[in-house]
Amino acid sequence: NTNPCSDGNACTTNDTCSAGACLGGPALVCNDNNACTSDSCDPATGCVYTNNSAGCQDGNACTTRDTCVAGVCISGMPVNCDDGNVCTNDSCNPSSGCARVNNLLPCNDGNICTTNDRCALGVCSGGTPLNCDDGNVCTNDSCNPATGCVHANNTSPCNDGNSCTVNDVCSGGTCVAGSPR
Repeated sequence: NTNPCSDGNACTTNDTCSAGACLGGPALVCNDNNACTSDSCDPATGCVYTNNSAGCQDGNACTTRDTCVAGVCISGMPVNCDDGNVCTNDSCNPSSGCARVNNLLPCNDGNICTTNDRCALGVCSGGTPLNCDDGNVCTNDSCNPATGCVHANNTSPCNDGNSCTVNDVCSGGTCVAGSPR
């Protein structure tokens, strides 16, 4: 007959009679959907779920290197979300991971020729230009982004303040008297 039967193997299902013998049916599916167990089947007892120490995912995007312990996924180390950018506030959302929000904090753009630098759109932006005017007509004033104010001597015409001289000229950063009037 083709009646249901048991072949004595707990790892088969829907066993049936055929040609006077009991034949094992499809294999028993032993899957508990737990990454922290190794699933197998013992013909004498059926499904066996053995705890393992495999890597796993605890469902928290803010942890890394999660590990199985006693059949449970244990959170690992916190994820480092610091992007090293002073112009972003860094945090971690357990469902989506690292998050960065632009801020408006004071910062340093690395250019000595700007002051009051501020963060904007996640980038440090230069502020007000540095005033390098030394008030001396005998120097050309400029700014070097790496070193700051530069006062280069020039040879421009000037007035030494003495009305008895004419054609005064800059030399060595000071106004030098010209020829006598």
